[in-house]
Amino acid sequence: MTSKRIAILTVLTVLTLAFSGLAFAADASKPAVTMKGTPGAPVRNFNPNIKAARRYNIAIVVKSQSIPFWESNLIAAANAGKALGVNVMQYAPAKADNMEEQMRILEDLMTKGLDCVVLAPANSIAARGPVSALVKRGIPVVYDNTLGAGDEYLSFVGVDDFEAGQVIGKGVGERMGGKGKLLILEGVPGQETSDQRVRGIKDYVSKHFPNIRFKSVSAHWQFDEGRKVTEDTLQSWPDLNGIVSVGGSMSEGAAEAVAAAGRQGKIIVGSVNLSAPTMAALKEGKLAFSVSQGVYEQGYWSVAACVQALNGKPVPRTIYTPLKVVMPSEADKYDESPEVLRRR
Repeated sequence: MTSKRIAILTVLTVLTLAFSGLAFAADASKPAVTMKGTPGAPVRNFNPNIKAARRYNIAIVVKSQSIPFWESNLIAAANAGKALGVNVMQYAPAKADNMEEQMRILEDLMTKGLDCVVLAPANSIAARGPVSALVKRGIPVVYDNTLGAGDEYLSFVGVDDFEAGQVIGKGVGERMGGKGKLLILEGVPGQETSDQRVRGIKDYVSKHFPNIRFKSVSAHWQFDEGRKVTEDTLQSWPDLNGIVSVGGSMSEGAAEAVAAAGRQGKIIVGSVNLSAPTMAALKEGKLAFSVSQGVYEQGYWSVAACVQALNGKPVPRTIYTPLKVVMPSEADKYDESPEVLRRR
């Protein structure tokens, strides 16, 4: 081998080693993504003061874009994206709570080059497969508002749904004077949010208000179904004393049915969230109270959890947002409607 060829090979070898060293240095400096949150006691005041290490791509997939609660949640997520320096892409099934469509969205997201996914699953059990597939691709998943099955997720951001049910049950039971007949409006069966809140209401009422007789019927979070279920219940239970829902617009529909039946003020109606329809119903005296679950914090903190994990920092496994029983006189202070949150 000539000295000239030896010299060329030597230079190539040095360059190869140099570039390998640079690549190694780059990889070493890149933070390892946190895929699973730190176990322990739930954190109730999260909201970290952080900025993204680079402009991450984060998808948020909710149950519907037409329901006021989810509009507010998406506004909060978008605000978090601006504040923390990331791209937040919003997705939802065209039909509210359609898990099949939501699963197709999640499957499609696997090819989008995402860094993290925030998910409010339409069905907690069905979400497990798509979430597992995302995690295997190195994409952490944060559950927003509704906890999914399995343990492969990064973090859950929302309320303790059983505790929320207890708060709702206490609120309606006290205002019913501890006696009478109570209608509980369920959301979508199979969603952890609805199932646990219903369980919490029943548990609290059974233990603390034994003179209240109750039954629960699914109204699928919807205004029209809440009204229809209430109309039907007033036929079988004309002496109905109280109605409460676990979320969505069901209580507002129920309140309309109560007013149409000439029973406004005679039947205690309680709701969850402080969106525009709920605000109006509170101010008109159609609702006796509502429960805020921190919709803004749920959307904002979910994105923040993604950013913290992608920056390689530990993230709490469970992050609870605030619960608050809101009376009509306090409604403006806790307004969670999209119109108000856009101005935050």
